[in-house]
Order: sequence, then C-alpha cells, then structure tokens
Amino acid sequence: MSEKLPKPDIDRFPDLQPGDVRLLPAGTDIVRIYSAGGTHPTTWNTFRAHGPTGCRFDHQTRPAREHPTRRIIYAAPTVSGPDGKVYPSMKACLAECFRDSGTIDVNHNDPYLVVFVIQRDLELLDLGESDWVTRAGGNGAISSGMRSRSRDWARAIYRRYAESDGIDGLFYPSSNIPVARSVALWESAELSLPTHPDLNEPLRHAGLRAALEQYASELGLDLLP
Repeated sequence: MSEKLPKPDIDRFPDLQPGDVRLLPAGTDIVRIYSAGGTHPTTWNTFRAHGPTGCRFDHQTRPAREHPTRRIIYAAPTVSGPDGKVYPSMKACLAECFRDSGTIDVNHNDPYLVVFVIQRDLELLDLGESDWVTRAGGNGAISSGMRSRSRDWARAIYRRYAESDGIDGLFYPSSNIPVARSVALWESAELSLPTHPDLNEPLRHAGLRAALEQYASELGLDLLP
C-alpha cells in the first residue's frame, strides 16, 4: 500500500539542521525545458508568477491567479544522486515534462531546452536525502504522491523557512525517476541566474535530435518526427 501524505502541520516543522539544506554551489549547471509558445509563452529565465497550477510544488496561494511576490521555476541540476552518479539532466527534464502524455512533441507550444550556470550559492530544503520530511510529520509521498497535497506542503514550507532561514526552494527526487534530482526554485533564486544561458535551443533543433532519440527510447516515450 502506498503512503498517503498527511496535511502539513507547520507547528511540527522543526528548526533546520545542517543536513536539511542542500547547497547548490555557484557554478552548478541547471537544465530546464520551457514553452516559448502557446497560451502562456515564457522565456528561459522567467519565474512563473501565475499559480498554483497542477505542478507539484507551486507555493502560490489559492485561488489560481498572478502572484507577483511568489514566483517559481522547475529544473534539473547537474549533481550526483544518492548512488554517486550524475543522472543526465536533459533526460530528467524530458521525463518530468512528457511522461504524463507519453509523447515528446517538439513542436507543440514551442518547447525549448535551456542550460545555464547559477552565479551564487543556493540553499534548498532537501526532501530526499535528509530526514526533514519525517521530522516534520510527512513521508516520501511528498515527492511522488498526490500533487495537490504536495502543494499544501510547499506553501507551508515557504511560510516557515523562506524568510526566516533564507531557503531558495526545494531539492527533491523526481517522481518519474527516483534516482534523479529536481529543483523548484523560488523567486529569491532569480538573482542567481546569469545574464545569458550557455544553451537555449528549441527541442526540434537538429543538434538535439540524437539525445532526444536515445532518451525517448530509454524512457519508453514516443518521439514525434
């Protein structure tokens, strides 16, 4: 039987210990996929203010609307996982973005792949490799269970730690690939982004095709021509 994530009780949230915070040092590569087209087009460095959406860790309060002071992006850092290996960040992003539909569509909403290097250290609450979740009254379903409940936790975590402890977001196991790591970066992380990315190309770019074909096969995803 799978675990059910309880509602967050902010009064149970403990003071942070050193092992609760995952430091992403300046110079870390960050990879994300974003939509440059569609109903809500964005750019490589835009933190989304509209929410909450259906994404797991949106920290905006309900109802869904523009939240100028609560902005977020989701991405994959190039870091070692719990097995000591660096899982391909592009592969992790593809799983997160396209696993629900089962198809990588390189044209719909004009998806882009961006790689950039953060310019300052980021401090993220570690939901996968620390025991913070257990001490706070939760469990592993925060990263793999019902997304609406995970969003409740994200809002509570933000209220408890963003201002008082300077936490810049969340570091967590991918629900699709538990060995891979993802990040949800809050608005305080915006100033860590560089002026220009190292790579910013549409997924349909010919130079990305070989990697797309390989990762689609490994993930069991269809790849539209």
